Amino acid sequence: MANPRQAERDSSESVHETTRRATEQASQTSRAMSDTAERTTRAGTEAFRRNAETMSSTWRDSSEAATRIAERSVDQFSKLFGLTGDTARETMQQSAGNVQALIESSTFVVDGLQNVSGEWMRFVQNRIEENLEHFEEFLGCRTPQECLALQTRVVRDNIEALLHSARRTAEASTKLADAAVRRMSDTALAPR
Repeated sequence: MANPRQAERDSSESVHETTRRATEQASQTSRAMSDTAERTTRAGTEAFRRNAETMSSTWRDSSEAATRIAERSVDQFSKLFGLTGDTARETMQQSAGNVQALIESSTFVVDGLQNVSGEWMRFVQNRIEENLEHFEEFLGCRTPQECLALQTRVVRDNIEALLHSARRTAEASTKLADAAVRRMSDTALAPR
């Protein structure tokens, strides 16, 4: 006949081993999810950076082409209306200044959009890391009440983090718009 204490000890060791394996598996899964999220975040950030650089380069090339077209148009306009000498030169300089103001303002916008995107990427990365930590806490819950309390805390933390990130994004967007408007206002946009 089997020893009851031995059977209890074997059962306890089996439960302990199963728990250890489950915890180890959850930990490995958590690390794998965290690594994947980090790689995804890096890839998204890099793609956005490349797109921002491409957009900036395209804008710069387009504005240079617009400047050349404007110069030709001003020359033709000057000839059509008989503008000569200083008047034509002054008109050309104002046009070039306007185009330059547009280029500089667009550079502010591109940089600002990159900052806003970076804020959202940081938000996503932080939320993934926090939620993975909470996942490990969920594994430790022993009652439905503990699980519910943890779940409501996780939801509250996620909403609070979202609101903080949205506030920072709104502040950055406002600063960006103000800087672009100041830059545009500093340069004469129309002949006076």
